[in-house]
Formats: sequence, structure tokens, C-alpha cells
Amino acid sequence: MSYEAYKLIHIFGMYLLFFSLGGVALYSINGGKKSDNKFKAFVAIFHGVGLLLLLVAGFGLMKFRDISHSALPVWIILKIVIWLAFGGLLTLAYKNAKYAKILWFVFPIMGLFAAYLAFYQPS
Repeated sequence: MSYEAYKLIHIFGMYLLFFSLGGVALYSINGGKKSDNKFKAFVAIFHGVGLLLLLVAGFGLMKFRDISHSALPVWIILKIVIWLAFGGLLTLAYKNAKYAKILWFVFPIMGLFAAYLAFYQPS
């Protein structure tokens, strides 16, 4: 696969992830409960597939930059930690509207930080 294809898959994964996170946060802020959400399966699928695409495409992109999987730079480790946090924060957004309100602002900041790490690759 080409570099551009991996990049496109990576971006699509981000769209799926943010689509699901934003939807859950807004649903929770408006008083919705996970047990009442008729689309919770779709949310979980979009969230999980988004994270999987991010991970697979991210490692594919590393191949084109000659980055060894055995010695990951700090910026890649930080990106993996951010994506893992996104994985767990979906549950937090569902559990409490107060947390969902905070996460509504935290999610884009975390995404911006992940993009910063990818663009500037600080040591």
C-alpha cells in the first residue's frame, strides 16, 4: 500500500473516532443514558473501528519513515497513549454528563496535540 493510502486510512479512522466521541458526549450532555441509546452498538463499532484504523495505518506510516517498531520515538509513544486515552474516555463520557461537558472540550485539544506530535515530531 502507498503512503497516501495509509494516510487516508489514518484520517478516516480519526473521523470515525471523533464522530463517535462527539456523539456520545452530546448525547450524555443532553441527559441520555447508555442503556437508552438505541445506537450504542453503532457508536461502539465506529469507535472501535476508528481506533483500529488509526493504529494499523499509523504503524503503516511508520514503515515509510523508516521508524523501527523496536525503538519507538517519544512522540509516537505519546500518540499511542493519546489514542488509548480516547479508547477509555468513551466510557467516561457515557457515565456522567458533567464529565461529558468537560470532555466536549478536551477531545479536540487531545486531537490537536496528537496532530502536533505527528507534524512536528518533537524529540
